Amino acid sequence: MKRIIAALAALFFAYDQYADPQAGAITAQNSTQYGNEVASPPVKNSTREKGGKHRLAYFSFKQNGVGDIGSTCLLVTLPAGKVRLLKPDGKYVCSAFGAGRTLSLGNAAYIASDGTPVAAAVDNISDSADVSAAAAVNMGAGANALGTDPTILFDSKNGVVLQATVEVGTIPDAATLSGYFVYVIE
Repeated sequence: MKRIIAALAALFFAYDQYADPQAGAITAQNSTQYGNEVASPPVKNSTREKGGKHRLAYFSFKQNGVGDIGSTCLLVTLPAGKVRLLKPDGKYVCSAFGAGRTLSLGNAAYIASDGTPVAAAVDNISDSADVSAAAAVNMGAGANALGTDPTILFDSKNGVVLQATVEVGTIPDAATLSGYFVYVIE
């Protein structure tokens, strides 16, 4: 047994001589939320980060008259306060808007809980989805909607209006759009 341990130790030290000192190391690090849980004393995570309840905001829209490029459809208002939108959990279906048409979903401008104005973000939930033909679209897709976080934390004084914007082409009369957003609050 001693010879086996000695042989393994020799192999380890021989390998260690040739290891690249610039190479990375295996690490074990904590997310902010896990760090809060193991802190002494523990720090409670908000319910928007752990233990919150999923809520659904359903919308159904039908266009009245032709809308030019840049036309918006105001869909739902998220509640005031801190609300975490789960982008990839949302989905919508639409009728055919016509050749070359794209649709983006985002939020209208709003007032943050501290009174600061927050600019609109027309494509932070779904970015330039092809709606030329009837489509079923999962939100959280597209360059601007992907971002670095699959969620958006809104902190508003009076709520946040979520909207759809026709970015390329027009929206035809009687076009339909229905779906839902999923968010966490409480």
